[in-house]
Amino acid sequence: MARRVLVLGAGAIGGLLAARLAESPALDVLVAARRPLSELTLSRRGPTGDSPPVGAAVTPVVGPELLPPVDWVVVATKTYDTARLAAWLGTPATTTATILVAQNGVEHRERMAAFADRDRVVPAIVTYGAERRGPGRVVQTLDGLVRVPADDGGRAFAGLAGPTSLRVEVVEDFATALWTKLAYNVVGNSLTTITDLPVREVGRRPELRRVAAALVAEVRAVAATQRATLPPDLAEAMLDEFAAFPTSVRSSMWQDLHAGRRFEHDAISGALVRVARINDVDAPFSQMATDLLETLSPARTPVPS
Repeated sequence: MARRVLVLGAGAIGGLLAARLAESPALDVLVAARRPLSELTLSRRGPTGDSPPVGAAVTPVVGPELLPPVDWVVVATKTYDTARLAAWLGTPATTTATILVAQNGVEHRERMAAFADRDRVVPAIVTYGAERRGPGRVVQTLDGLVRVPADDGGRAFAGLAGPTSLRVEVVEDFATALWTKLAYNVVGNSLTTITDLPVREVGRRPELRRVAAALVAEVRAVAATQRATLPPDLAEAMLDEFAAFPTSVRSSMWQDLHAGRRFEHDAISGALVRVARINDVDAPFSQMATDLLETLSPARTPVPS
């Protein structure tokens, strides 16, 4: 009997994960979205344009009322939408499911605390690049993988994805991997959105490299309080990597800016500031980035006149 996987979120990353998991004949993949999907397609961006879209064998669902029991839930919504998942994660259909949290930030288990015990939650780091071109239309823009911790849940998800083209890596030092990804997000998402530039420009402009280096230094200092050791050359390696990107690679937060969507800065630079404050670490650059993004976010609360 096929195992059922419910993917919460039909955006870029949710759509990509659902399409890849649906390649396995042993999985029945359901996709929950705010609006009904007629189909889900995945394309790949290449040097000469996008590949033809390939349809994914998924089942769209628009509400939890008739949801059959599922074995896995993949949470791929924006972090600020987590509270809205109560209807899905509180239904009897998901009460024994293992929950893979494929969201930004470092607070994966904390976000799920209202819905599940920690031992049912598997944090995941997704490094694929993807864009949502419309309802059910996803384009992969960058190769990547999914990193999971070296525990029972992480290994189980790696086995689940084994028959598919989804690359899953089981990581022993997951804390370091998680904080390294946060460094990439604090720099790549924050600076591209504040400056309205492609990712490559962060690595190519000397003034942005200086700001990025200061941000990474703060991430390294805060990560050390969480038993994560980031390499001293992380900033230089990251920025050189960014500089080699094609101009078409845009950060997810930049995409949110141009789509008029709310930013996830609270889960990225905001999370860094919270952990820094708890551990008495100065993080002025991260605080400034958070404040600027709060001001720029399309869904910010208007200031009374």
